[in-house]
Amino acid sequence: MYPKPIQKLIEYFTKLPGVGPRAAGRYVFSLMKESPEFVKEFGIALANLPSAVSSCRECFKSIEKTNGTAGLCVFCGNPGRAKNSIMVLEKESDLLAIEKTGTFQGLYHVLGGTLSPLEQDSAKKLRIKELYHRIAERKKTISDIEVILATNPTPEGDMTANYIERVLEPLQVSITRLGRGITAGSELEYLDDSTVIHALKNRK
Repeated sequence: MYPKPIQKLIEYFTKLPGVGPRAAGRYVFSLMKESPEFVKEFGIALANLPSAVSSCRECFKSIEKTNGTAGLCVFCGNPGRAKNSIMVLEKESDLLAIEKTGTFQGLYHVLGGTLSPLEQDSAKKLRIKELYHRIAERKKTISDIEVILATNPTPEGDMTANYIERVLEPLQVSITRLGRGITAGSELEYLDDSTVIHALKNRK
């Protein structure tokens, strides 16, 4: 059994997605090898996270609270982005994977996860209601809105996309999905740029 301070840190690390006890242990012991100054700064950065970072009021991408954009991220606050195209993504890392290709010039909407067949109320944890109201409001001034469902090609991603299609149906907007050049079970954030570009160009 590790000393209590080490064990507690391991328990915290294992709460992160994809981090098991063994990996968590490696993280903790790596921190112990760092200088006291590094560990102190690391702790300060973690402690400041809730007060220093907020979410864009439109797409829910993370933003600095002092960025001076009135609650909008660099994409939603950019007048040059196409206002009639909204790409729906599971998480922010997927947004960054799309953006770095330079092929999409519309807006984004970060759901914050996917539906889970094991959680009856999982839909309430996602920003689907916010997506509906956002598009409904935008339809008042823009008629030809395209919603691109860019959830990952996993069972949960497909289930989420199907659910969103049903939710948005009354709004009568064009709904497309990324082309299936992406292998089933893949995650957008880990794909190479050419695969993402192909999937985006061949959406249907």
